[in-house]
Amino acid sequence: MAAQTIMVVVEERMWTAEALHAACVLAREMQAGIALVALIPAQRLSWLGTDLPYRQLSSQFQCDLRDYTQIAEGYGVPVALYEMQYSDFMPAIVEAAGAVGAQTVCVHLPPSLIPRWSALQARLLRRRLAQMGCALVEQFPFPQDLACRPDRSASDSPARSLAAHH
Repeated sequence: MAAQTIMVVVEERMWTAEALHAACVLAREMQAGIALVALIPAQRLSWLGTDLPYRQLSSQFQCDLRDYTQIAEGYGVPVALYEMQYSDFMPAIVEAAGAVGAQTVCVHLPPSLIPRWSALQARLLRRRLAQMGCALVEQFPFPQDLACRPDRSASDSPARSLAAHH
């Protein structure tokens, strides 16, 4: 893995692909590596540390992980795939960031039915990550057709927009 690491948490397929493309652009500019982290929920605490949570994964999920790895390799950035089990999502993100040595974490936080709970959770996560010297990135402020727009100036580079969070 490179000296700098950008962690991308595997979520919904479209979000993960968009986040991964953005992270790869930034990683290439920063000469960083990508840590692709699949957080696997353990439906029961007694399942943690066993292979039972992995039995719940679909073959499509495994194909998606392979596709994500190929995306990063296509950008020419180092990529490592990690599969980690968890019982509580937010602490798992912090633990995973520490385990892979991430300086930036790209994650799509789940919405909550309780008003303002999501914002509070995001703030707490951002604070915990900042204590570790890590930045949280939830959204990517640039168009999906990045590859089709090579004439962009350095000042409006999407990677620089993402790096502003860093």
